[in-house]
Formats: sequence, C-alpha cells, structure tokens
Amino acid sequence: MPRPTPETAFREIPLELIDEPPLPMRQTFDPAALDELTESIRRVGVVLPIAVTEHGRRFQIQDGHRRYIGATRAGLKTIPAVIRGTGQISTEAVKCNANLYREDVNPAEQALYFHQLLEQQCGGDVDRLCQLTSLKRAFVEERLTLLAGDPDVFRALQERRISMAVARELNRVKDRGYRMMYLDAAIRGGATARMVQEWRVTADAIAPVEPPPLTPGDNQFTTLPPPITTMTCVCCESPDEPWEMELVPMHKRCRLIFLERFLQRVRLALSEAVQIQGGQGRPHA
Repeated sequence: MPRPTPETAFREIPLELIDEPPLPMRQTFDPAALDELTESIRRVGVVLPIAVTEHGRRFQIQDGHRRYIGATRAGLKTIPAVIRGTGQISTEAVKCNANLYREDVNPAEQALYFHQLLEQQCGGDVDRLCQLTSLKRAFVEERLTLLAGDPDVFRALQERRISMAVARELNRVKDRGYRMMYLDAAIRGGATARMVQEWRVTADAIAPVEPPPLTPGDNQFTTLPPPITTMTCVCCESPDEPWEMELVPMHKRCRLIFLERFLQRVRLALSEAVQIQGGQGRPHA
C-alpha cells in the first residue's frame, strides 16, 4: 500500500466537521437499504473510509455520502476518511467514477460465499456463520436458501438476468413447468416479482386435486374427482410438456377480439388431422 503523500492522508474525522456534497449524484436513497447500512455500521463500524477534501477547518464529501448518513444515523462521533488535496482529481470525477462503475455483490455470489464459510469455518452451524459475519440470520438464511432452490433460477440470478425478488418468487412456484415458463417470461419480458407472485397465486388456485389419504379397512375412496388440468396449450388444448410452453402476454379483450376466431380454426384443423390419422377416412376433395 503506498504511503500517504502531503496531498493524501487518512484519519478519523468528527462528523460535525463534515459537509455533505452540494451536488450529490444520488438524490434519493432506498429507505430499506439505508436502514440495513445503518444497522451494519452500528455492528461493525464504517468498513470503507469515505473520501473528502479539506476546506479550511471543514471537510466536504467526495465519495461515501451514504456511509456518512448511515454513520450519522448510527450515532457515531467520527468516521474514517481519506483526505485528498484540492489539486488532485476533481470532486465530480471521483463522484462519477465511484457511483457509475460500482458493482454490487450478486446475491447468488453471496450465497456461494456464505456456503463456503458455513462448511469450511463454521462446521455447518448457521449461528456461528452469523456471528462470524455479523449479519442477521434472516439475511444469511435467505441467501443460503437460494442454493436449495431451482438450479436454473439460481443460474439466472448469478448471471444477473433476474433480481433477487424475482428469484425468491420463482422458487415458491410448486410446478416446475410453470416455474420455467415464468423464468423465461422474467428473462425475456422483464416480469417483476409482483407479476410472478400473481401468476404463482393463480397457478396454485388451479392446482390438481390431490386424493385424500387411504384409511384402514375396506371402505376406500373409489370415485375421486378427476384432476384439474393446471396448464393447457391455447392451440391444441393439450397439457403435455408444460415446460415447452411459453408465456404470451395479452390483454383479455385482445384475445377475444383478435385471437379467439383464429384459435377455433386451428383447433378444428387439428381435430380433423387427428381423425384422419385415426383411420376415419379422408375429407372429400
């Protein structure tokens, strides 16, 4: 690590001597994320120093505005800071590069990292892992749960093709055919977690009827209700191979106006084709 020069120094600075940037790049902050940062600072302090420039007896933030706010909310008196000389890189250059090219750790990568720590340093004890990382159990368990979910969903999250919220909802879908269809829609069409949740609730509502458990004796259920088809192709009306089906976003009114008549002709043609293959004769010319 290079030694500090007269224009670059490191020290703990009282928060009361620090001024927020007059033109911050982040105009708004996610309240939940800011609460998490504040709680993290309460537990382990400010891990990454902020960057400031010195102006007389006061200091102005170049990078680390959120950390400054979190430290203030956490009740800290001082904060670690790198002090840059005014003749070095401009405040706006530092601000832009710090924000535009910062890449957050992917939740899937967090899951793999926590799993390695759990196995290698914590003996499989999640409580020890939480103590080691100073993270809440709910946060750690949510990441570890991703590894127990659908591998295709995990891969899509790891490749940053879906968000953590979408992955969570997809893993709650019981039927894999539906899950793969929704995953495809989320990747190609940008489906949100709210949309996936609504699809999941609808799919659960029309799930197949499960037979009741068998009871001792000869009086068994012999006339169970037929299973309800969970998903059928709109063209051939077959439920086979649901994982090969695609989600086609469409308004109900558009389906009734534009698609229904065409589908009737398609179904009629398919029905005639089945009859011909069944040896019921060929239609007259």
